[in-house]
Amino acid sequence: MKRFRLRNWRWLGLWGLLLAGGCATISVEPPQPAVYPTPEARVEAQLKLLDEVWEQVNRRFYAADFNGADWATARARYHDRVAAATNDDELYTVLNDMLVELDDAHTAALTPQESWEEYWAERAFVGLNLEWLKPSWLVSEVRPGSAAEAAGVQPGWLVLSRDGNPLPDEFFDLRTEDGKTYRWTFLNQADQRVTLELTADRLPDTMPPLELTTTEGWVYLRFDEFAPVYRDWLRDRLKAHAAAPGLVLDLRNNGGGDVATLERVLRDLMPERVSYGTFVTRGGKRENEKSAWLGGARFEGPLVVLIGPGSASSAEILAYALKHYKRAVLIGEPTAGVVIASQYFGLRDGGELQLGTFDFRTLDNGRLEGVGVDPDITVDRTFAAARAGRDEALEAAVTWLRSRAQP
Repeated sequence: MKRFRLRNWRWLGLWGLLLAGGCATISVEPPQPAVYPTPEARVEAQLKLLDEVWEQVNRRFYAADFNGADWATARARYHDRVAAATNDDELYTVLNDMLVELDDAHTAALTPQESWEEYWAERAFVGLNLEWLKPSWLVSEVRPGSAAEAAGVQPGWLVLSRDGNPLPDEFFDLRTEDGKTYRWTFLNQADQRVTLELTADRLPDTMPPLELTTTEGWVYLRFDEFAPVYRDWLRDRLKAHAAAPGLVLDLRNNGGGDVATLERVLRDLMPERVSYGTFVTRGGKRENEKSAWLGGARFEGPLVVLIGPGSASSAEILAYALKHYKRAVLIGEPTAGVVIASQYFGLRDGGELQLGTFDFRTLDNGRLEGVGVDPDITVDRTFAAARAGRDEALEAAVTWLRSRAQP
């Protein structure tokens, strides 16, 4: 399950309590698997974890009807599978099978290892970002500093297999182990088979922000997470390019992030403070949310925002607000439609529960969850263009900016 991020705040459980007291730090080493004195002790601990997860959902999940799930019986239905799990991966697979019934992309259980990776914002990668475009998986990007980059892998290569196994259509688990070597077979742009041994290494879990400027003065900015470090980068770049004839903001790979960053980015792109919608709990509404009070780059030039199925959560709210106020033209494909605010709750074994606790309503009381945001100009990404290394949506953005610049 892909986890999207739209957070009001983050609960760190015991970690948060210890850090508040100033008596602990987060280990730089990954957590070690729990050791139990007897098989019975393992079963008991796992069933307590099941109870903990079930109770948190039962008390805090944003939808009173649990999105149609039979939550009242879920704990009993998954009891035996949880008891039979022999390690963390098996245990959390069962817990997530139960959580999937809630039909919420912002609700998932993270193993202690995944929780540690989430905290440090690093994971093991061989360096390939892939996308499914019928009839094949393609390399969409190569991560800087990765084994794939060192081996010369290029965007547009077709992926034929990993460790001799063809990749399943549309979805597969790309997780890799730090230090483990995988055998990948590709078809390069010359239609030649290339087999490479790629070793996974720890890398940042998002691509670095990207800035490009054309000879015509158009500026392209991309960031993939709503987090303070990228907010500060974006504000700095917007101020530096205040006089640019136009800006392309690429949110196609932005899976969301924290609400505070969303509000500051919106302030950077709007001439004044504006409302953008309402977060709704199981018990009722809060007041309309607004962009940040003070500051802001106040970029006033023509603005294009690129969106697509990889745009989620905070990225969708930003796109919606800019479209609502007619501040930007949206180009690309519809967004993911996963716009639930989540909180993180520490679990007894060092894992975490990411739990959807707030729905989001637009300014006209509509929903983005399950709906998404439609572009003003639809540009579908095609296999032929991706294979040739072309970005049709970006080309359309430049065409639109040129039309605005003509007298």
